[in-house]
Amino acid sequence: MTMRLAVGALLLLWGCATPPAAPRRPLPAQAGPVFLENDWEGALRAGREGRRPVLVETWAPWCQSCRSMRATVLASPALAEWADRFVWLAVDTDADTSMAFLQRYPVDTWPTFFVLEPETGAVLARSLGAVSLPQFMGLLEQSERTFQQGRLGTEALVRADALALSGQHGEAAVAYQRALAQLAPEDARRAGALVSWSKSLAATGASADCMRVAARELPKLSRVDDRTRLLYVGMGCALDTNTDEARAVRGQFAEEANRALGAPETELTPLQRSSLYELACEAREATGDDAGLREQARSWWAFLQFQATHANGAEERAALDSHRVMATALLGEPDAAIPLLERSERELPGDYNPPARLATLYLMAGRKDEALTASKRALALAKGVSRGTVLAGHARILMAQGEQAHAERLLTEALREMDQTPGIPQDHLQRKVLERTLARLRASNGASPK
Repeated sequence: MTMRLAVGALLLLWGCATPPAAPRRPLPAQAGPVFLENDWEGALRAGREGRRPVLVETWAPWCQSCRSMRATVLASPALAEWADRFVWLAVDTDADTSMAFLQRYPVDTWPTFFVLEPETGAVLARSLGAVSLPQFMGLLEQSERTFQQGRLGTEALVRADALALSGQHGEAAVAYQRALAQLAPEDARRAGALVSWSKSLAATGASADCMRVAARELPKLSRVDDRTRLLYVGMGCALDTNTDEARAVRGQFAEEANRALGAPETELTPLQRSSLYELACEAREATGDDAGLREQARSWWAFLQFQATHANGAEERAALDSHRVMATALLGEPDAAIPLLERSERELPGDYNPPARLATLYLMAGRKDEALTASKRALALAKGVSRGTVLAGHARILMAQGEQAHAERLLTEALREMDQTPGIPQDHLQRKVLERTLARLRASNGASPK
């Protein structure tokens, strides 16, 4: 099992930070934009009144990429000039009040950014995954032109996004291919459209086609942050494909990841650079290169330690905590990350994620009692639908202690409570995490999944 499926799946059971509930979320004073929180209708109304497009940041409490963008890109002073040119909306996809939004604008990648036309709510632009500041600025610039010109020259891409949002990924993949044929090589939308095309191919099960698109198009992208964005999706598809071709492509992607790691510091965000280390480790693991994997993981851990030392505050430092768990897991040294996670818990006392991640580290280190205690601290802080992932992690600790019946009861009750909460989609990620954990528990007990 690859790291993305093993350690990555484990980390999904924990989360990223959830900021205190508030109707408006100001960024640091110098940054400018002020986000409305979970008020979709209010944002559209403000857009109509001010004749401005609506920029929507969709995020989730467990999303490390979302947290990293909030601490870096969305806090940049460079956004000050855009503050009054958009209405800014943040939608927590785990919030009960966001379910109506998700019915119209389904999200399967975090973060996802939308730009909406305020009169009808139509999607003018969609961007999947974390991006750098230049990439985000490109989204703003192109979206503003689209809004002012009434979609002039963007119809094909808008249609592709609409098909993807409606779940028609087969048709969306064809539409993205056609839209890309109309975009100039230097068009700022190209990298994002390639990511969307690849994701739609993957959603139809066409992982081989997804990796081929990435392999073919990567050399055509001039910016290292754009290549990194497509590389991450392409590697995921290559890892899902067990052929000689896929193994060769993984090697190509690993070489590209290592070349990109040599890019100047200003050309990649810390999250993007850390993700490149993750990709390189996955490639080593997939080939069974244990010595190379350990060497790569050691370099990753050194990078993460450097970032912890030079981060601009607790939020930015904690944004890479889940990667610290991952890197030390690969090294077989979970205790190495514990002091940094303890620091995050001290500095972010209202955040359930540091104690949840500490529980992961303790469990990997065989310190089960400490894992359970840390998980209880996380459960005391986690609220609402987001509590589901923490409960799933708590159940894993109970399973490790031999308390299968207790773990099964915990998961069953959590799912029942979710079923009784109005508006939560059946395919909501929180529900999937609980269901997958329960299925694994029952399978380990020899029981048939229900």
